[in-house]
This record gives sequence, C-alpha cells and structure tokens, in this order.
Amino acid sequence: MRYSIHQTRENQLYKHGIQIFKMLDFHDARQWLIKTYGFSESIGFDVELNKHWAFYMRYQSYMIYVKDDEELNWFKLKHGQEVE
Repeated sequence: MRYSIHQTRENQLYKHGIQIFKMLDFHDARQWLIKTYGFSESIGFDVELNKHWAFYMRYQSYMIYVKDDEELNWFKLKHGQEVE
C-alpha cells in the first residue's frame, strides 16, 4: 500500500492525516479501520464522528484521519511504512 502521513492543521479532532494513493488501498484501509475501531463517516466539519478515525473522499483524493499516535502506529503495523 502506498500512502503518506502528515499532521493535520485544519482539523483539531484528529492528529494525523493519511493520504492513500489508490482507491482499492483506501477501501482496504477503511475496512480494517471499521473492523478495528467501528464505523465512521466522511468528515466535513470539526465534528467528532468516531473517537479513533474518520475519512475524507473526493475524486482521486483519499484521506484517512486518525486520532493520535496509537492509532497511527497500529495502522503502520498493519499496512507497512509510508512511501515518500
């Protein structure tokens, strides 16, 4: 899976943003997050949808937001290290 990580600025509820480059990888990551932390919805405002994660999807832009370092570390453990 190819992805990159950044710290969020515009969203105060989730510390890390994970940009995933392929739609099928995004789908796999969302399925894993649902099994691990429960359902969430697309983020549009600073409203806490799920205390662990949320996502944003727009044409060819796939983002997952995770609450903190713990969720990010579990994500990396499951999906490997990010690519530059």
